[in-house]
Amino acid sequence: MKILYFAPIYYSDMKQRPQQIAEFLSKDHQIYYIEPTISFIRQLLKGGKSCIREQKKVNDNLTVIRLNGCFTFHKSIEIFDLLGVNNWWEFLQLRELIRECHFIWVGYSGWYTIIRHIKKKPIIFDKMDEEDMLVSSKIWKKTLQRNKRKMVEVSDVIIVTCQKFYEEIKKIGKKVYLVPNAVAEEFMEKTFQKNKEYEEITKVKRIGYIGTIGEWFDMEIIEELLSISPEYEIVLVGRNYLPENKNPRVKYLGVKKNEELPEIIKDFDVCLYNFKKSELLDTINPVKVYEYLAANKPVLAVESMETLKLKQYLMIYNEKKEIGQWMSQPIKRPFRTEEERKEFIRKNGWKARVQEINQILSFVEEMK
Repeated sequence: MKILYFAPIYYSDMKQRPQQIAEFLSKDHQIYYIEPTISFIRQLLKGGKSCIREQKKVNDNLTVIRLNGCFTFHKSIEIFDLLGVNNWWEFLQLRELIRECHFIWVGYSGWYTIIRHIKKKPIIFDKMDEEDMLVSSKIWKKTLQRNKRKMVEVSDVIIVTCQKFYEEIKKIGKKVYLVPNAVAEEFMEKTFQKNKEYEEITKVKRIGYIGTIGEWFDMEIIEELLSISPEYEIVLVGRNYLPENKNPRVKYLGVKKNEELPEIIKDFDVCLYNFKKSELLDTINPVKVYEYLAANKPVLAVESMETLKLKQYLMIYNEKKEIGQWMSQPIKRPFRTEEERKEFIRKNGWKARVQEINQILSFVEEMK
């Protein structure tokens, strides 16, 4: 089958859910991965990627396309574009693929203004985030809020990453499936040291976090850890949007390439998932937690609807005082044997998730 995949991120970005799903789906289907369009004005003001159309083949069944954006404006203006003029240039470039494809896959509600023109094609909406909560622009936030509601309305099937989304959409009577995030099996094998990764940890020195550091990151947890032991060193890996903690025991490594991360994770005694308590927290099914666990690293994680599903493997805290209780005792690793660890990866790898998605596609095909 041919699937037109409207993606939320560029294919060359750090490999996440969209690229993983596209690659695994391409083993059985023809996938056209449509990247976000670069408008001429954006290129003029910010530089970076070109607004000219680009196309490349990743494999025989996976083609990545970035549309020509010379005649488009930023999508945030579309809330004022009552006639839908801004997206027609993109739509015209896609008309042949739309005609030929069997399914429309949408990974980002910013594409709604194009999707609304597509008729008689099954639409699958992969709702990964509360996108409007992740932007600061009031106009863009309002646009995404509208688009999110509309995407839910026009979609034949909705796939969600977390329990909260599942319950919300189930209430309104839409066909919804819960397909959480996962771990990249081939990457996680590189983080693993079989000869030592089943030993109990009696002395913690290095505590690490990998991911973007933004307003959702709870810096108070870092301060709490620093106060527990003068031997603790905190290592933060990823793009940082917060003022730096000046304590010499806090190390900022910045953005690292994917291939560098396995060696970094190997040096962590304990891994962190320390997001703030907020309405956003329960909407996050954290990929990083799956990755930490697949490397058999102890994980100190904030309590949420999603981390509670993995509570048998995690050191979960609800209040700061619970952190000291966890860290004051010998720390057990999530898995005791290689068989346990590999079974976790098998059940929570992208291959398993896309097998679920293929079953959903078969169901949608029968509905046609």
